[in-house]
Amino acid sequence: MYSILSYIFYSIAVVAGYMAAYELLLQIFPGFGILEILVGFVTTAMFFPLVPLYSGLMNGDWILAIICFGSIFIGVILGNQARKNKI
Repeated sequence: MYSILSYIFYSIAVVAGYMAAYELLLQIFPGFGILEILVGFVTTAMFFPLVPLYSGLMNGDWILAIICFGSIFIGVILGNQARKNKI
């Protein structure tokens, strides 16, 4: 049960990272095409926790960073709880 909740919170963090990356993509390339989407997808996959920080520092929009890092924090706690309760 804890491991399922852990994965749910990790996926919430990834979605928040991709939402911030999409906002960044709209700022950098307003008329983006398929190449920009592919490059943004791969880059965000590698650095998804850092993208909301950029949005927070540059635009003052901290809500996605709080959601991303809070979800990672809760996911780690639940993952450790699942490992501790494993029989």
